[in-house]
Amino acid sequence: MEKKLHPSPLLILDLDERIDSRELRAEIDRCYSYIGTPVIRTHAPSESNPDAPVSNIMRLNINNLGTHRYLDSSDDGADALWNDVLLHWLYNQIHKLDNQMKIYNLRQREEGAPDLMFEWLEINLESGKLIARIKLDSASGVSPEVCTNLDALRSALNAGALGQDVVSVSMPSAASFEAQKREGMAAKAKRDAEAAAEAARVAAEEQAQIDAAEAQADALFLESPSLVEQAAKEQAAQRDAQDPILKARVEADLARPENEMTAEEIVAKRIAEEAELHEKMEARYTLPEADYELEFLQWTIHYADGTERDFDSTTSAFVA
Repeated sequence: MEKKLHPSPLLILDLDERIDSRELRAEIDRCYSYIGTPVIRTHAPSESNPDAPVSNIMRLNINNLGTHRYLDSSDDGADALWNDVLLHWLYNQIHKLDNQMKIYNLRQREEGAPDLMFEWLEINLESGKLIARIKLDSASGVSPEVCTNLDALRSALNAGALGQDVVSVSMPSAASFEAQKREGMAAKAKRDAEAAAEAARVAAEEQAQIDAAEAQADALFLESPSLVEQAAKEQAAQRDAQDPILKARVEADLARPENEMTAEEIVAKRIAEEAELHEKMEARYTLPEADYELEFLQWTIHYADGTERDFDSTTSAFVA
């Protein structure tokens, strides 16, 4: 019976040397050991642009496959290895990496430390025969659904659609990325403006309700102070019945010798504190989201002679 192959990951984090530190390495080891012991390397910024923004690359090597081949369909067992083993394995690994990169940065923000952002995920296929370079989104993440594009890449390679001597493929192409970035950020700006307008509308509506209630209370007070007092008691009783924990806290606060607030002021303060705590908890435990979702339909094909061409995977043709 043939032994089933089990790929294993070798994770290489290629960091800009300007951010390298002992503390950063220790935190990376602690966080990424869940996936596999990470190997940390560094690179210098471009000599032509030493003040360029920090750029980090994550590389995933597929180990433990020996001499087995899976890119060329004509190789014996290549399709079965790719379809039955590697695609599922890559999906799981990319999902773990996406999640871990975001969790890492969430923890960094909790501690007031800078994010560790990666620009590319490079997947080393068949011991360097082909490098798939996947652009990471603005949250330093990538959906494991990109495996669909990796499968399309293998199919195009086998069909000869990419030409000869292909060494790497960047997804998406630079032109496609810039177009997506322009459209994505414009859509984000529109969403942000709509969200701000909606928040302002809700706030104005709530304030109008408060103003109307206060005006009604003033009118009632002029007519009969006892009605106002009775209404306040009914509201307090209703509020206490709905939240016995809040009632107990209010009673405890009222019993303190140093307290100078009314029950209503204590309740308002408690509600504000709970709202603030809710916002902090959401910020702490909600994973970062990208400004827009990337598509990987157009690629840049890099050849051994240093040339490159853009390729449209939807038409299986080069972009003029």
